[in-house]
Amino acid sequence: MARYGISEQAARNFLSIILGFILGGINNLVVLPWAFENHLEDWGLIRVAAAWATLIGPIVAFGAPAAMNRFSGKFGRSGELPQLFGSLLQPTIATFLLFVAMPVLLFPETVADLLGLEGKNRHAVGPIAILSAFQALQLYIAGFLTTRLKTALATFFRETVFKTGYLILALALGLGWMTPDRFLPAFVLLYGVILLLLLAQAIANNFRIRIRGLSDKATRKEILIYGGTLIFGNSAWIILTQIDIIMVGRLISLAAVPAFTVAGFIATIAQVPQRSFQRLLQPLIAKALDRKDMEEVWRLLGLSHRAMLLGGGWILASVWVNTPQIDFLLPEEFKGLSWVILAIGAHKLLQGSSSGTQVFIGQSDHYRKLIGLNWIMVIIAIPLNLYFIPESGLGLGLMGAALATI
Repeated sequence: MARYGISEQAARNFLSIILGFILGGINNLVVLPWAFENHLEDWGLIRVAAAWATLIGPIVAFGAPAAMNRFSGKFGRSGELPQLFGSLLQPTIATFLLFVAMPVLLFPETVADLLGLEGKNRHAVGPIAILSAFQALQLYIAGFLTTRLKTALATFFRETVFKTGYLILALALGLGWMTPDRFLPAFVLLYGVILLLLLAQAIANNFRIRIRGLSDKATRKEILIYGGTLIFGNSAWIILTQIDIIMVGRLISLAAVPAFTVAGFIATIAQVPQRSFQRLLQPLIAKALDRKDMEEVWRLLGLSHRAMLLGGGWILASVWVNTPQIDFLLPEEFKGLSWVILAIGAHKLLQGSSSGTQVFIGQSDHYRKLIGLNWIMVIIAIPLNLYFIPESGLGLGLMGAALATI
């Protein structure tokens, strides 16, 4: 398959993400509020289920995407890439079976309690487990594609095609072609379709895997330690990115989650520059480190920090000054969120502008140093949410969730 240049892939990624945001805007600001008008709790359940899958999926993936970028150069030269991919898939399968599938099958009520699911929503433990598996496998296959610098079509699938499918499901619900209780299974199926599309692209790009993995035990141990250590550190970061949705659902109600979702969607536009270049930044930094070309590493880091901060900051400022006009377009339940949008946007801006350094440290020999910092942030964020959100604390509600995450 043809390989596009770096700048062209970044441009194509940008276009896919922009188109995805347009579709997501129509869906989140117009179609979903209409479709779930009398079922806000069901919409909240969808968002909470997606948040749990986004949290659990990367942990189940066990650092495979980062490990692929870190070790592909070495094993590509030795002709052992299929064995490397097999060694990386083994802990993914084992982690899912031991820590997700078995608890859901054996102790579904306990898992429902841990996920904060109550009443009729307790049935969602099964779909959340399947979503987590699909998310992990999507990350695994996307990780392979980034090592080949094949990011444009993968971004199109995960952004544009997914958002289109989500919009079609919302329209089907609003038009009465689907009942609210069937929306979550259909949403899970959509994740599966995206996974199949990514797998087809990977196979077209000569993806080969040997499940038995690498024969050298010392090398296998090195890879597993790297993946396990990275996940232990990154899981804290993943928790930080999803904790606000989960806390809103638990401390306020699932019916309050859609309003926070709308504010979060609007604020996430500030991450367009970061999301356009992120999948390219990972393999480029990994290749520079493999060549020990630190001049190129620092060039990439400086470029990413400036581009993400200036580009994202300009977008966030433009969006925020137009929140009165955005309010005019929204249903009554979603008005008055301008300060929540600004707070979430500030978090997204900080997150995006530091992404280059996070990739660099995660792929360098200093990756263990991320663990303490990330878990300190979680230790701070959880009690702040518990204090800022509920009436028994400061009673800031949605604004409290956004401030706690910052």
